Formats: sequence, C-alpha cells, structure tokens
Amino acid sequence: MKKITSCVMLMMMLMCVTEVSAQWSVTPEAGMNVTKYKDSPAAQVGFKAGAAVSYTFGSGLFSLQSGLYYVQRGTGKSFYGAAYGKVMGEDGKEVDHYLNFAPGYLNSFHYGYLNGYGQDGGMSFPLDMKVEGIRLSESSIRRDYLQLPVLARFNWKVGEDIRLHVAAGPYFAYGIGGKWKYSSTEMSEKGFSSIYESSNPFKNSTYRRFDWGLSANAGIEVKRFSFNVGYDLGLGKKYKYDDMGLQYHTVSFTVGYRF
Repeated sequence: MKKITSCVMLMMMLMCVTEVSAQWSVTPEAGMNVTKYKDSPAAQVGFKAGAAVSYTFGSGLFSLQSGLYYVQRGTGKSFYGAAYGKVMGEDGKEVDHYLNFAPGYLNSFHYGYLNGYGQDGGMSFPLDMKVEGIRLSESSIRRDYLQLPVLARFNWKVGEDIRLHVAAGPYFAYGIGGKWKYSSTEMSEKGFSSIYESSNPFKNSTYRRFDWGLSANAGIEVKRFSFNVGYDLGLGKKYKYDDMGLQYHTVSFTVGYRF
C-alpha cells in the first residue's frame, strides 16, 4: 500500500512540475491560400481561418500544435469545347463525329469515327467533316473543409519580443460544403442555347469528404502578433474510386494574434 501511495504522490508531483513548465496558447488567425490540383490547369485562390492551439514545454523551444480551421480549396476555371457533326464512313454512310478541345491542358483530345483526317498541332480533324454545331463550356469547383492539424513545433527567440517558429506533421480534413459551377453555350443548326448549373460538390457525388495529408508551417511572432506561411500536401483520395496519392499543393498566408 505504501508503494502504491508513493507512486501516486510521485505522479502527482510530476504532473505539477509539467503543468508549471508548460503553457497553453490560442492563436486565432485568418488569411488566404492558393491551391493547385494535379489534374487542373489553373490554381484557385481561397480563404483560410481558424485558431491554432499550442502546448509549449519547458523553456519554450518545443510545442505541440493543433487547432481547427475552415479551409477553401478549388480547381480554378476550366474551359473546354466541342465541334460535332458528320463524316463519311468507310461503308459510304454518314456517322457522328466529335472534336473536343480543352485550352490549358497539355494535350487536346478527340473521339469518334476517324477516317480520312489531317492533323494540326496534335488535334485530329476529318477533312470531310460537316459541322452541325459548336459547344463551349466552363466549369469550376470549390470545396470547403474543416481541417485539424497535428504538428510538432520548434520556437526560437531572436529578439526581445520576436520569435521564429517552424512546424510539421499530418492534417485531417472533412468536407462540409462548397460549390460546383457549370455553364455551357451551344450554337447549332437549331439555334442558340445556354445552360447553367450549380450544386454542392459533396452532395450525391463521387467526391470523398474525408481528406488528409502532410502540413508544414513557418512564421514570425512579434509580441503577440504572428505572420505565418503554410504548405499542405494533399494525399487523400479525391474520388471514392481513386488510389491514394498526390492530389494537390496548397500554400497559405495568415495573420494571427496569440492569447
């Protein structure tokens, strides 16, 4: 019994020492980020806001940092189009043919029946194609997440009221909303038409809500004000049927105030 009592007393003393030599801090911060998905030709500017919660040990050199953030990530605008019509098949009958193009991507692409076509800049086109219409489309997507980082942070005092820090570790995120937008304009023998659609990208879709990756952060703190640069490397599946791998890069810039 005495041994158990001694162990309990020792644990309580260690907890008291740890509590004295450690310090909690909360730093609300807000700013902007820029995300570039691997399959998108354009980057997208978004918003980031939340609060970092840090637990600093001993002399202040090492901290554990977490928190909760609202983060926007998007693919930017994508433009693509198609010309469609008829070409003469090998049996002498007309068949449907489509020419698709996507400015900004590395390669234009085509599909349909190919017979007697020339080539220009990597895009194939039939010389005898009878064009019946042209369709021009534009789409963009923004995904909103709640993000939880788990970071190991190192701090250095470089002046009376100036400290530098770097931090790194994993993060976990959950999709809570956003907006997918699509518009299309079509000119054909039937006339002119246009459509516009907008929806939550996570609702009734193949996009995965859960996301994760690796995060790094560096910044400077002047008195209680902090200026931070962050980097997120997305490794989670973008679609439910995807393989795990690199999905996007996000760079963020935020300003905060420590309490």
